[in-house]
Amino acid sequence: MRFLRAAAVAFVVSAAGVTLSEAAETVTGRWALDLSFCSRLFGPAAEQPLIVTESSLRWSSDACRIERSYKTGDTVHIQAMCWGDAGEKSIPVSLRPHAGRLQVTWDRGARGDLRRCP
Repeated sequence: MRFLRAAAVAFVVSAAGVTLSEAAETVTGRWALDLSFCSRLFGPAAEQPLIVTESSLRWSSDACRIERSYKTGDTVHIQAMCWGDAGEKSIPVSLRPHAGRLQVTWDRGARGDLRRCP
């Protein structure tokens, strides 16, 4: 019985880390403040869609490689290496899907609720 408990605890601990692919069904895709912004590639930063793949993020002038990710509750936390107007830097990103929207925190600043693009 102790062996089963130890095995169960070891499994839970090893499963605590999450890859984006495990959380992908809820956050991957294209997201925008307004559905009319979904197909935009250029324009004002507020009108740029957020593009989330299993290994990268793209938003406004930032193109990012996902270095680490984990999930707590419904929120996916990402550490991303980004290149853009501000140069190269590592930033934290949090994505929380709720009620058909995606709440985004980008580099510690709340960026609003986005809607999933069709």
